Amino acid sequence: MTITARPAPQPSLRESQGLVELFIGGFRRDVLSFYPQCRFEVESRTGGLPSLKSASTFRLIDEPTETGDTLLIELFGGRYRLTSHSGTLFTSHDRRMVRAVGAVLSLRCYHVFQSPDASRLELFRGGSEDHYIAAFVDPGAYAHTSTSPSRIASTIQTLRTTALSTYENRRVSTGALLLGPHDDHDYFHRAAAPDAMAYGVDLTSLKSIHRLCDGKRTLFLVDQQGKLVDIIDVKRWAAEEGEESDETPCARPYTAHARATRGSGHVCLVLSPNQEIKLFAAGAQAFAFAHGRWRILDPQSKFTIWRNAVQNVQLARVLFQAALDLAENREGGLFVVVSDPREAIGRLIAPHDLLAAEPPYGPPPELTPGDPLAKRALHYLARNRDVTVMDPSILESFAGLDGALATDRAGRLLAFGAILRHDATSFPPLIAVEGARTTAAIVASKFGPVLKVSEDGVVSCYLNGVRVWDL
Repeated sequence: MTITARPAPQPSLRESQGLVELFIGGFRRDVLSFYPQCRFEVESRTGGLPSLKSASTFRLIDEPTETGDTLLIELFGGRYRLTSHSGTLFTSHDRRMVRAVGAVLSLRCYHVFQSPDASRLELFRGGSEDHYIAAFVDPGAYAHTSTSPSRIASTIQTLRTTALSTYENRRVSTGALLLGPHDDHDYFHRAAAPDAMAYGVDLTSLKSIHRLCDGKRTLFLVDQQGKLVDIIDVKRWAAEEGEESDETPCARPYTAHARATRGSGHVCLVLSPNQEIKLFAAGAQAFAFAHGRWRILDPQSKFTIWRNAVQNVQLARVLFQAALDLAENREGGLFVVVSDPREAIGRLIAPHDLLAAEPPYGPPPELTPGDPLAKRALHYLARNRDVTVMDPSILESFAGLDGALATDRAGRLLAFGAILRHDATSFPPLIAVEGARTTAAIVASKFGPVLKVSEDGVVSCYLNGVRVWDL
């Protein structure tokens, strides 16, 4: 008996248009989830009917636009425009993210309507955002010629599954270092054992696996084939990479994780005790998954903006590092670099909050319980301090108090725990709906650069009354 394969039915024109609109709608939704401040619009149709047979359904046009705040995209025979509402220019990092979204959707469309190979079913497993992050870090895994699943997407799914587990009534934390394509590390040279297991979701069914690696001190080592080949000490691995003075600041508990990815294309993924998934690549933390969504961090460019605003490299680095450490510990804080202290005193900082030695703003003659000014008695502990040489733990202690920590541009500590003043009549009514710390940050940024740390782990930068980035 001869069995003849029945050809797949071709979609009708109406079905084709519906499917095209479905994919375009998905692209629009997912891009705007990363860039909610942007607008996605149809610019033109290039002519002809939409086609699902094209292997190249997505292209980011590299032609520069007049303003630089617009990206031109070709998708299913149409041209679309992605424009920033605020006029912010798109960076190379943003273009790479948009390309990653387009690459994943294009590959999905290709395997559904054109390729007879069913080996890439993993493209439809897990969250779409997980694949976009993986395509950003490793674009080759989402090329049409690729036949192997993405190790990064598989590791994210493994960490998601692990986050649902507990061990001895405690949330699990873990992590993995994925070896890059050009591993030249002296620490690891032996081949994988013949019975090495694949690092994936199936591994999470072994309860003992949760005790072997905590994600902060130790990491699983995953080779190019996705095999779990070793357990490493992350600080030892990072020490082999060396230390650079100009590396981008990272939360102190994960500095070694970032440094471990600086060479050879290694990628590190961690499930933290806060149940946040962190992704480190190229020597910095590139992404974080928390509160149900992925956040693009791009700390290099954001630190550059902050450093240029502060105009003091050492001071900018110290305050940026302290803000990241507070955010990792889920503690709030507010850092203000005052451009002109004389202008800020009385208008922003109350005279009694200044770390002054002489009356009338020195220590109170009598310490009255409940007196809101009684904290002046502790001013001598911080008087004449330079935050650029202060121990990080002490700086974080001062910054963690209710109120703001203020310095001048030289790094001299002006105040800590200061309740900032502002004239409500001189600012837009919209500020009234913001939280107290956000309102203080907006007001203070009129007097100098500001870093605001939220208790949900987000660091924000404010310049001239405007929030310019979140990290």
